[in-house]
Amino acid sequence: MELKARDYGIDWLKAFAIVLMVLGHAIQYSLVSNFDSNIIFRLIYSFHMPLFIFVSGYLISSGKNVSFLWKQFKLLIVPFLLWMVLYSFYYRRMDLHNGNWAILPNYYLQVFKSPGKGGLWFLWALYVIDVFYFFLRKSRYFYLLSVALVVLMYALTPSFPESNFYGLGLFKIYYPYFLLGCFLRQYQIADKIKKWQVLLLVVVMVFLQIAWTRTGSVYSFGMPIAHDNNSIYALVVRILTPVPVLLLLFKVSRYFKQSNVVVQWLSANTLSVYASHFMWVYLFVYLLSTTILERSDVEICIVFIVALVFTWVTVSVINRVPVVRKLLFGR
Repeated sequence: MELKARDYGIDWLKAFAIVLMVLGHAIQYSLVSNFDSNIIFRLIYSFHMPLFIFVSGYLISSGKNVSFLWKQFKLLIVPFLLWMVLYSFYYRRMDLHNGNWAILPNYYLQVFKSPGKGGLWFLWALYVIDVFYFFLRKSRYFYLLSVALVVLMYALTPSFPESNFYGLGLFKIYYPYFLLGCFLRQYQIADKIKKWQVLLLVVVMVFLQIAWTRTGSVYSFGMPIAHDNNSIYALVVRILTPVPVLLLLFKVSRYFKQSNVVVQWLSANTLSVYASHFMWVYLFVYLLSTTILERSDVEICIVFIVALVFTWVTVSVINRVPVVRKLLFGR
């Protein structure tokens, strides 16, 4: 049987994405309140999570039977549950210090309802995406039905805010990038992107980056426009901003014909780094919080580098214990 060639470009994309994630969190937790004004943070957060979802769509298997969902459950949801419990001792540390252990069950229910509030929401969101993909991909109208579903969910949100709960809000935000990954894999679009189209993508990327903002209001080209689900303009900007970046990064990745041991390790341990890096970011931000380096660029660099190194050690140690690795990292 012929062995499938390793896609080194995907290795580089995954490694790049996870390093950006650690850097983004180093900036966010170091600067505490004004991180949105940091231009590097803004750039990273405009596309880095869509990049993870995009790569997941590109790599997704056909999943012909229900064993696919069970496999993804073990890979994503089991680690989500265990890390939710582990990190709850940090997030609710003041309540627990005061002896209020009874708060934990309610806290866990809130995380299930809104995975972004204390959970590793990416794992939950990706599993929700996998479930929808499993059922929708059986149709010959897979892409049409998928787009129609996302549009319908956005249309229903103002009248039914509950449609954002239990990861459905994350699904409608990130599923389009998963579809883009599936589409590029199926039709090999990257190979067909010409030089003038690359230039056009760069122009569109710059245009959208100027218009994009994570929270608050959009002040795009002198026009103050509310940045919420009721603003069609803001919604379009949020959805489209990552697209040219993803296409350009993927196009560039096609030129990588080899990698190195660091890139391959990061690529193979992406979810593991995602799950375990928070503890080190939190710790070193805390240790530097009473020094002259607090909220400085130097602090960001220290937290970023040290968190990466300690995360590498943590993941490497856990990888040596198969049972713990399967529980915490799903593999």
